[in-house]
Amino acid sequence: MSNTPVKWTSAGLTPAGNALQAELLNTGDGITFTRAAAADADGTERLALTLQSPRTAEGPKCRVPVLLSNIGVTEAFTMTELRFYVKRVADGTPTGDEVLYATATDETGDAIPTASSAPGFTIDWAFVFQFGNASDVTVTLDPAGLVSWGQVGEPNGVAPLDENGKVPSDNLSALGGSLLTITFDEALEGLPYTLSGGEESYAGTVPESLTAVHSLLAVDTDYTLTVTNAAAEKTYTRTVHTDDWYTALEVAIAPFAATITVTCPAGSSVTCANGDTTLTQTAASGTAVFTVGNAGTWTVTATLDGESASGEVVISADGESKSITLQYVHIYGVLWDGTSTTALSRTDDAAGFSDPVPAVSGGSGNSPFDTLLPWSGMVRSTDPQAGELVAIPKYWYKWTKSGSTIKLQIADGPAEGFLVSPAHCDRGDGHGERDVVYVGRYHCHTSNWKSQTGGKPKADITRSSARSSIHNLGSTIWQWDWAMDWTIKMLYLVEYADWNSQTKIGYGCGNNSSTENMGQTDGMTYHTGTKQSSRTTYGVGVQYRHIEGLWDNVYDWVDGCYYNSNGLNIILNPSNFSDSSGGTSIGTPSNGYPSALGVKTALNGMWIIPTAASGSDSTYVPDNWNFSASYPCLYLGGYCNQSQNRGLFCVYCNAASDSGSDVGSRLMKLP
Repeated sequence: MSNTPVKWTSAGLTPAGNALQAELLNTGDGITFTRAAAADADGTERLALTLQSPRTAEGPKCRVPVLLSNIGVTEAFTMTELRFYVKRVADGTPTGDEVLYATATDETGDAIPTASSAPGFTIDWAFVFQFGNASDVTVTLDPAGLVSWGQVGEPNGVAPLDENGKVPSDNLSALGGSLLTITFDEALEGLPYTLSGGEESYAGTVPESLTAVHSLLAVDTDYTLTVTNAAAEKTYTRTVHTDDWYTALEVAIAPFAATITVTCPAGSSVTCANGDTTLTQTAASGTAVFTVGNAGTWTVTATLDGESASGEVVISADGESKSITLQYVHIYGVLWDGTSTTALSRTDDAAGFSDPVPAVSGGSGNSPFDTLLPWSGMVRSTDPQAGELVAIPKYWYKWTKSGSTIKLQIADGPAEGFLVSPAHCDRGDGHGERDVVYVGRYHCHTSNWKSQTGGKPKADITRSSARSSIHNLGSTIWQWDWAMDWTIKMLYLVEYADWNSQTKIGYGCGNNSSTENMGQTDGMTYHTGTKQSSRTTYGVGVQYRHIEGLWDNVYDWVDGCYYNSNGLNIILNPSNFSDSSGGTSIGTPSNGYPSALGVKTALNGMWIIPTAASGSDSTYVPDNWNFSASYPCLYLGGYCNQSQNRGLFCVYCNAASDSGSDVGSRLMKLP
């Protein structure tokens, strides 16, 4: 009596068999099949099978006939696994320990009756073993049935292992593919699973042993393993990447599935790692979605063209979905050596940059920073309440003081030791960090306090009246403050690498007589420069990144700061702006032309104040800084009078009750 065997849906080399085959491919030794056995669902070997002849070889394949007979079977069982054992053959002689070389499993199995209930029961079939690709490997059999194989046209065996103990990559095509060992969680036993990648697809059921072996997979290929729990309406998915052909990749699948979505530059290679588990994808379109199999902290890393960015995502529950955005952080720096020169040297990613060329006579210009954030994001916008504005994207910065040298770095993303720029940081006003803030393109207009072209700047105002009048324009509109001013100054300093803004961009100031209409830069085709015929010609019409008149036409009151006996006090929350109270001191600045600077840490930021004042209008920091505890209110820049000490870093002070025709104001918007 004979029976038709089941279809064995999961067959392949064991890890031990795979390791043996890897060795033999490099030694020229062969194998001999020593025995085969049938096992039940408990993994117990219940019956020895007969290895028959003749065994045949064709190309890379060897056909091994097998016969099952129930002679001697006294207890019926279901055969769910076939096992094939081999020994190494060296110089024609079997040697060494017997190795479980390959298995074939099927959850349904085949019922094997007792000899008394079904005399003469047999199953007769053959198994085919493939040792490589048809174009590269040929199998040979000797009269005794010993199996050996090698590359076509060469002796048995391939090239020796390389210095890393692996098969050389140029021989991979001869080896037949990669081997994948999958280790499942016990809760998934009996569930159906699929494995797909490239042009291949496999289907099976999680075995009782919780281990499945798939061989002859494509090398250097992504495979997706999916386990389906229909009853729970859940699918568990993992992605693995095959390496060298004999590297067994262990993948633990747990009854847990959460999603991590990664947004990053398109084309990045993205990894998601937790403990011993590392998942890898390529974000071809700028997004990679990982299904992760356990709770915990997952470290996500994206790399592209030698750049990398990392972050962490905490997964705490099954079914959770979280996202993370990664960008490659670039750091641009300048270093001042503390000597009398006004020039700074470029560092970090800005090292080797050429100097920007601002416009003259309103013409063209260029800067290596024009395509780089945050500078490239400084664009004009129109606001119905505030008028014409200039956007400033969030950035990160760091001041470092070492002896007499001081270094400023700006990063386009979060970086260790860096702080969010002062205007964008958490100001304690309930809005947290801001991704973008806005500053008035023009001084406040004389007729309506807006940032508006045409007409003269609003002047003859106290700082407090400017504060309230500007805020009347809207709930997010305020008089610009010390934090906004230094956010702009730091952008200028890294871009132009010189304390002297007047010589680098334009003298500015004015006609040496009175204020003039705003909008003098409206006809300029480039965002930075002067409309005058030369940089050394005084006159209105100077702008930096679309911001007109930072040191021309009128000074601008600046809020969020005041002087008193404790020094310079800073206020970040615009609702608390004051001329005399509520601030935090960052120290007492030196009075005059700064010749040395100190870094003070307070209020979410690093702040710069002069610590010595022995400079001039052409050395060190060539803009005057006037300090007096009797004059708490500060104003900045230059006005119509022509002077070399009234550039971007000029600071003056006055009494809270004072006003003048040379002092106006500028607004900001904090959305």
